[in-house]
Amino acid sequence: MPKKDVKLSQNVNGNGKRKKKKNKRPISKFMTIFIIVSLALLIFQIIKLNLLPTKLIILVSVVLILLALIILLILHFKAKGFISRLLMGLVTLCMCIGLAYGNYFVYKADSTFDVVISLADSKATTTSIVVLKASSINKEAELKGKTIGTIVKMDEEATERMLKDLDSDNIKYKTKDYSTLDDMMEAFYDGKVDAICLNEKYRDILHESEAYFNFQTDSRTVHQNVHYTKVEKNDNPSNPVSDISKDGFTILVSGNDSYGTLQDSNTRSDANLLLTVNPKTGTILMTSIPRDYYVELVCPSDDDELACPEGSYDKLTHSGLMGVKSTEETIEKALGIKINYNVRINFSSVVNLVDALDGIDLDVKKGEEVDVFYTNSQPGLSVGKHHVDGETALAFARERHAYADGDNQRVRNQQKVFKAIFKRIISPKMITNYGKFMDAIAVAFDTNLSGDEISKFVKYELDNMLNWKIESYAIVAEPDYQFCYQSQSYASVVAQNDVMNEVAKKKIQAVLKGKSSTTVKDPSGYSQTASEDNAVGNTEELENMGILNSSGNTSSEYEEDSDYEYDYNQGYDDSEYYNPDDQYYQEDTYEESDYH
Repeated sequence: MPKKDVKLSQNVNGNGKRKKKKNKRPISKFMTIFIIVSLALLIFQIIKLNLLPTKLIILVSVVLILLALIILLILHFKAKGFISRLLMGLVTLCMCIGLAYGNYFVYKADSTFDVVISLADSKATTTSIVVLKASSINKEAELKGKTIGTIVKMDEEATERMLKDLDSDNIKYKTKDYSTLDDMMEAFYDGKVDAICLNEKYRDILHESEAYFNFQTDSRTVHQNVHYTKVEKNDNPSNPVSDISKDGFTILVSGNDSYGTLQDSNTRSDANLLLTVNPKTGTILMTSIPRDYYVELVCPSDDDELACPEGSYDKLTHSGLMGVKSTEETIEKALGIKINYNVRINFSSVVNLVDALDGIDLDVKKGEEVDVFYTNSQPGLSVGKHHVDGETALAFARERHAYADGDNQRVRNQQKVFKAIFKRIISPKMITNYGKFMDAIAVAFDTNLSGDEISKFVKYELDNMLNWKIESYAIVAEPDYQFCYQSQSYASVVAQNDVMNEVAKKKIQAVLKGKSSTTVKDPSGYSQTASEDNAVGNTEELENMGILNSSGNTSSEYEEDSDYEYDYNQGYDDSEYYNPDDQYYQEDTYEESDYH
């Protein structure tokens, strides 16, 4: 039988009808459909993201379409043999994976962008009823007949809310009112009251006091009242520049002294870093201000609970208790500058961002080394290069007790950590950690930069690919002892350095005008780098406090205490808070009242 007759007979069934040819390449067809749909979705998402310049969107779209077209044409019309089909199948599969990851990449960027540019809908003010750890009071009902210490003069609205809360639950109690936080705490420890009514914003102040640095482990919370206040955009207005892609601007990065989310109530501004950016010259100047800088507070004038008399002086860090805008305006007044925008982060932000980047690299110089970190009693960093995780990066950024010049070195450490994070973000490692990083950054900070401003700035950067130059300046100050408004008592502070204030102002102005900050000379005589004998260590101090034993390990007594975790809205570990920096002025008198 001729060959063509054989073929014909093979394609005809027993009834004389022609057989349908089986589809032997369903996987190729599936990958083709997947590529077309994924490519269309990716281009749509890129346009919707509104971060890339138009010419870059067109270029990326054309390249991807041509690449997909070439691969699909070869796959379906040129690859006939088994080997060629296998190779093209692998190439097509790689493109499918690449498009899937690209869609994920853009989706994460889009969702993160939406979160970052939106301010929190509300902020919470948390007030607690606190008892000593050994107290027999374990719940709200057991406050019946007990005496609660209050500080109505300092915290009237929050105190009234808490007492009304107890009244609504039919709790019959007595109150003793004190004029200062220090008086109430003294009565609490002396057993003159059974419990205290404490606004949680004051817990951070107590952590600074040597007299009360064990308060975290000495006490328990038995009842809380949480009051939410809606946050309007005009609560934190910006002072925008005309064109963020052309005009120089200054951003305050305020590092809050707290863990958890940024939607909780205001806490201390533990780090205060000004970023002055000139897009035209590609220059960023980091200017650091000591946390304990003794400054005149600028308090919110439209909030009776947070308002303060004119001429109220305190540590800069305490301005954070009244919100980031108060910190921003307080710095503007102290330095005589204009700040355009602000960004707020906290301890959790640093830890999560660094961990999402799989750590950062720190090059510790002589005079910057730490034997034991004061904040968590963990081994410190020796001289040399280290790859560190988030907790270690945070401990290094917060360290000051291990140095002779204390807070002055800490601001330099913070600048070192910030530079390391920036360097890691622009490294190839960012590609493999993109998902984790975007998840971390989505809740890492909030800002009053608008979405349009962020979009325009990113587009400008991608269009020009600037080689950014990072310059730095840190104000150095000398210790002092002054009356602080927030705590209504005397505390250790650092006095303003008028010469360096002026230098910082001129350096910021120089960068805004397109010059380098190095063109401004510093006549203060203070060094911007650590001296080789600056590192004095923490071991002896921690041993004297009973936190470390003579072998350098955490003492058994401290280990027992550090297991205790306090939880209000978002818990945190007590071992992070051992900062006996302040000596509060003690007063023996107090006012008694039946507030209820």
